[in-house]
Amino acid sequence: MRADVIGAGAMGRAMASLLRETFPRWTIRLIDRDMSALTAARGAWKCEILCTDKPEQAELAPVVICAATWPVTLDVIESLVSRAASGVLVSISRPAAKDLPRVQQQLIHIPGLAAVLPCGLEPGLTEILVDYLLESTEEVQSLRICCGGIVKPRPANPLGYKRLFGASHLPLARRDAYCIRNGGLRVVPRFSDVQQLAWPGIGVLEHWHDGMQPRLADHPKLSRPGVDVDQRTLRWPGYVELVALLDKLGVLAEDALDESTGLTPKQLFERATQHTFDLAENEQTKTLLAIDLAGSQHGRRSVQGLRLTFTDRVDVRSMALATCLPVVFLVSWLTGSGKAVAGLHYPETIITPQMAPVMLDWLGRQGVEIAMDRCN
Repeated sequence: MRADVIGAGAMGRAMASLLRETFPRWTIRLIDRDMSALTAARGAWKCEILCTDKPEQAELAPVVICAATWPVTLDVIESLVSRAASGVLVSISRPAAKDLPRVQQQLIHIPGLAAVLPCGLEPGLTEILVDYLLESTEEVQSLRICCGGIVKPRPANPLGYKRLFGASHLPLARRDAYCIRNGGLRVVPRFSDVQQLAWPGIGVLEHWHDGMQPRLADHPKLSRPGVDVDQRTLRWPGYVELVALLDKLGVLAEDALDESTGLTPKQLFERATQHTFDLAENEQTKTLLAIDLAGSQHGRRSVQGLRLTFTDRVDVRSMALATCLPVVFLVSWLTGSGKAVAGLHYPETIITPQMAPVMLDWLGRQGVEIAMDRCN
């Protein structure tokens, strides 16, 4: 079997490494326009490489994993459709909502091609595990999802934060987020409703509103009156307080340009603090996912808690593991189950609640710490 990974950034390199480890007999090819990144990957993981800025024009393998931006992924999908290609495409990038209807319609006419997107930690693993817990709960009262990547011990900088994705921007922008209140989708400010969570072996962390996939509001068990759902980000305490101060001082403004540099205040801040928030090689990271579900089953109160802790490997950071491992498992199932899958899918429609325990067992064998508590 052959597999192509498009994108040689942190996630693409991790994907190539994990594929090589999981499928030692496969031919793995990494595709990117950056020859230096490709050369390093070839030396580390003995994968094939292809240097091009137009991966959609290449003769792609039966398994394609896109660890690139959505526009690149969209071009690849449309190229595969135009060639009536067969196989599997999985993407970690979030698709633009305006493009999804067109992609779905195109894939209807290509019975041998399956596209699963987006798949990673969130969206992806989070929704798979939420569906798994919901399966054993008849009436839901509340669902809380918290995830985030932290450096341990806490970094000395005021935010207690380092960039785990390797990107240059900082996740400090003020914007709207979603939650579910009384069964209906609601808009709330990002960074609002700060709460604390104690994580064994790590300490007390804070979490706040930070997104949520709107499609969760369509789940029949979550769209009923009386149901509350939150999706939150975990950080070391004090993060939100400092973000509020920076915002008040105008440091995070994105609607004005500095005349001498042509940059916004936020971009200037990011440049000035780049080394402050860069992750050092010797710093250890952990990526955390917590799902807490309260409701009832057979007329009795049911409370379930699931905790996953991803820890750095020698060659793959924890956030890359949390993003890439769900993709590798999904590819393994799609290529090994013998079932024909075609069309556009979300990860949770492929890895169903019945398959989730198998996935959790597999993740445990990959070194992921998993703790689950159930009280009925």
